[in-house]
Amino acid sequence: MRCPKCLLCLSALLTLLGLKVYIEWTSESQLSKAYPGPQGTLPVLTPTSPEPTLPANLSARLGQTGPLSSAYWNQQQWRLRALPSGDSTEAGGCRAWGAAAASEIPDFTSYPMDLRRFLLSAACRSFSRWLPDGDGGQVPSCEETGTPYLLLAVKSEPGHFAERQAVRETWGGPAPGIRLLFLLGSPVGEGGPDLGPLVAWESRRYSDLLLWDFLDVPFNETLKDLLLLSWLVHHCPSVSFVLQAQDDAFVHTPALLDYLRALPPSWARGLYLGEVFTQAKPLRKPGGPFYMPGSFFEGDYPAYASGGGYIIAGRLAPWLLQAAARVAPFPFNDVYIGLCIRALGLVPRAHKGFLTAWPADRTADPCALRDLLLVRPLRPQESIGLWKHLQDPQLHC
Repeated sequence: MRCPKCLLCLSALLTLLGLKVYIEWTSESQLSKAYPGPQGTLPVLTPTSPEPTLPANLSARLGQTGPLSSAYWNQQQWRLRALPSGDSTEAGGCRAWGAAAASEIPDFTSYPMDLRRFLLSAACRSFSRWLPDGDGGQVPSCEETGTPYLLLAVKSEPGHFAERQAVRETWGGPAPGIRLLFLLGSPVGEGGPDLGPLVAWESRRYSDLLLWDFLDVPFNETLKDLLLLSWLVHHCPSVSFVLQAQDDAFVHTPALLDYLRALPPSWARGLYLGEVFTQAKPLRKPGGPFYMPGSFFEGDYPAYASGGGYIIAGRLAPWLLQAAARVAPFPFNDVYIGLCIRALGLVPRAHKGFLTAWPADRTADPCALRDLLLVRPLRPQESIGLWKHLQDPQLHC
């Protein structure tokens, strides 16, 4: 008679224990949904964990583990659930985010003009395509052209005709498994010549210009990143890798393809590769192009790959879009991508073959560059000459 009673007691104890665990788990879940202040320690992120995740509370993952700073970005990131969508100027719309920044940052009027303009529209990320008159210039989807192994997405400016042509004639030229696209804002700029007719002709001639109707200025580089990610999700979802580079970069495409094809699958799935900065800090001296006011951001920058040229796995595109909707806007596009990568629990992988600050007085020697993957900046004629040398079977180093 004692055995059934023991089983009954044991069953009751297990039930109570299970109920306790469930209550604690649901309490923690609700607490994380309420976005509490920063607490705990940073998770250990290593390149051997290539699967992205996006927790409910990004504060700890983005480095806010101590007392919450009063800087505007830090406060916004702690409170942020999701950025407003669309271009509405109504309460909660994307421009309302910028208006709040202007009113809440105490020294906003002392910020450089470009930084103020960025913040006023930083949450506005939905822009229509800029298309030339007529039916030409449409960029076909990967369903129409075939899915490339490597997409070369080159950031350019409307007036950089020579740079784009040099890329087409060298490292971005037709090759198996490769596709080339250029990312541009509107060719109708501020106070300069209307480049619309020339860019329209180029677009119809090559069908490789992804053009959007926003002002093409340095602080809008992030828009090119995000709009490209959206284009990938809708028009090229199965691409294996995406190289984002500036139009003054030189890429040794054959060497890059060899490197990517030799990657272990576990690396390839979460790849974010380039020249990586791991201990970058905000520059507080006013007047420089990377000046960061202390009233806007406090803390160190995340590890990030230089915006001069880096590679991501194509499968990360939808994940990065999700992260970008929950990471507060930041003016420097490469730092922002680094924040989004960190929000996903991933880390960049450094490669010594990426050199994005090539000295201006250093000769573009083909023997010095043949083992590198990406170098910038180079002038168009330098890129053309270097490419010819590298293709020469008589080259001996």
